[in-house]
Amino acid sequence: MLKIIKYFGTIKHFKLPDLGEKIKEATIVKWHVKEGDKITEFDPVADVSTDKMFTQIPSSFTGVIHKRYHKEQDQCQVGELFVDIDVDEISSVSNQKNQTTQQSSQAPTPQILSKPTPQRESLLQRISPSAKYLALQNNIDINNVKGTGIYGTITKDDISNYQQQPKKTQQINSISQSQTIKMSDFQKGMQKSMTESNTIPHLYLQEEIDVTSLSLFREELKKQQNITFMTLFIKSFSLALLQFPILNSTYDPSVPFQFITHQDHNISIAMDSPKGLVVPNIKQVQNLSILEVQQQLNKLKKLGDESKLGPNELNNGTICISNIGTIAGTYVGPLILPPQVCIVGIGRVVLQPRFIAGSYQPRKIINTSFGCDHRILDGATIARFQNTWKQYLEQPEQMMVKLK
Repeated sequence: MLKIIKYFGTIKHFKLPDLGEKIKEATIVKWHVKEGDKITEFDPVADVSTDKMFTQIPSSFTGVIHKRYHKEQDQCQVGELFVDIDVDEISSVSNQKNQTTQQSSQAPTPQILSKPTPQRESLLQRISPSAKYLALQNNIDINNVKGTGIYGTITKDDISNYQQQPKKTQQINSISQSQTIKMSDFQKGMQKSMTESNTIPHLYLQEEIDVTSLSLFREELKKQQNITFMTLFIKSFSLALLQFPILNSTYDPSVPFQFITHQDHNISIAMDSPKGLVVPNIKQVQNLSILEVQQQLNKLKKLGDESKLGPNELNNGTICISNIGTIAGTYVGPLILPPQVCIVGIGRVVLQPRFIAGSYQPRKIINTSFGCDHRILDGATIARFQNTWKQYLEQPEQMMVKLK
């Protein structure tokens, strides 16, 4: 026996459904309905984004939108009121068995959109809130990140995967900023001599020298005349050469199996100048006093600054000292200036703690590096020369005894 069918209006509270994957909230990207719009079951209500996806929320009911609880870009919790829908609910009473059919109020599973429609083109390349936060924290340009979510949405996983990718080296085209520069005569000379030096089998030896006492000795000399460390290095070097004259030699490989040892100590000094590296020499240092060495050094420095060094100052050097420490640097690997067979590089004076007589003391230290032609000089000879020179520098009173 059939009963009468009755129609009446009812307000249904539609909540944000469970979106899966432990998602607790979503951002409302776009509403597809406004209050007063008619809607049927499964029609789209809104597009939302989460950490893991971009999806569309379908309606569970047919009716009229009575109220929207959020604005676009609002955060909405799963299970929170989303919209109210005024529905048409049909209630019927069936036959004698009183079987009743009710419309299910359970929300259908949200449909994950796989293809963008023309109406959704503006949603392409969107980014979830947490992905955006992660990108900002790591200074990542999201334009370089490919989204794998719906509509190409960039997810948190996309950002993490992008971070793990090897960075591409940016190629910078600087051709327009480059220019061809012709070498100066000084640079041509350095290129020629250093190319030749590169053919020499170099033997290197490094040693630390304590110049604390030498510094005090220099302070005493400065009361009468301004004497530089370099002057003391040069004169003590010459004194040591008197005991090891083989270092004061030149070698011409075109005349094999012989070399020339020079009586005069024409000590070359590597200098910085407005035109670049210059290497003039002080003649016959073995015959000069400390004051005379200082005067010759000042003269060469002045000529170099004025670009007036001539053949007399530049030719016939027999051994070289490079005091790079006057500019910077603790260690140096000097290259021999052919046809010479030995060069020493000196680093800057550094205050260092040293263990002396049972306690640490502050000491002034330099590091020296010898570069020698191993075709002429052997390591033992260089080591013995180094010890002699070191003794003069660490005990300057012994140097004074040797001075004329």
